[in-house]
Amino acid sequence: MKKSIISIALLLVSSTVLAETEYPENPVLRPLTLTDGTISVGGALAWSEEDKNNRGEINLNAGYGLTDNLTLGFGGINYRVLARPDNEMGLELSVGLGVRGYQDSKFNGDSVGYGADLNGKYVFDKDIAMIFSLGYVKWDEEKLKNKDEYRYSIGLQANVAKDFTASASYTYRDLKDFKQKDANEVRIGLNYAYSKNTDIGVFAGYSSFDAKENGYKRDNSFDRVAGIYAAYRF
Repeated sequence: MKKSIISIALLLVSSTVLAETEYPENPVLRPLTLTDGTISVGGALAWSEEDKNNRGEINLNAGYGLTDNLTLGFGGINYRVLARPDNEMGLELSVGLGVRGYQDSKFNGDSVGYGADLNGKYVFDKDIAMIFSLGYVKWDEEKLKNKDEYRYSIGLQANVAKDFTASASYTYRDLKDFKQKDANEVRIGLNYAYSKNTDIGVFAGYSSFDAKENGYKRDNSFDRVAGIYAAYRF
């Protein structure tokens, strides 16, 4: 599963630079974009498995806050269209553009997913928040017919102990022109705010997307994934 899981796990950052609003240490209160001038770097060690196929890999991620509302990262850009005043309670919205996936096949060629999404977060109090996303992905096929996908996600963030934040999310993938008509993904994680600048954590996930059934190699899509990560911001 995937790199999307890893990317979401690594986007747990805070700020030590001057900005309109300081980036909160509490993950529940953190905004959807980095603050102005903040740099986030991170890495994850992941283990993936499907049937008898498994592998380990190292993934890197980085992001930069061009402004309080605009973040540039490895996967694309994210722009906040509705902010929570002082990053406190209420609704926050952002829109994103970028690469949303990659598949390869010996016979059918490569496939790159380019997407756009609307991301939301509603903070009920300092210890719990709901997260959600609506997304569209265009799969640009090298040899096959291009494909469309619609993604619908919902999840929760909750502080379960001092400096520990648990997260869980569910994604429904509405697949067009694939062999599968749809797929489901579940993700869970636990983040430890080691310091104001550093997060470490663990994550796991499951996906019913079957790469082989849809004509791809399993190198970029596995049923199960688990790993550890660390993120540092400055």
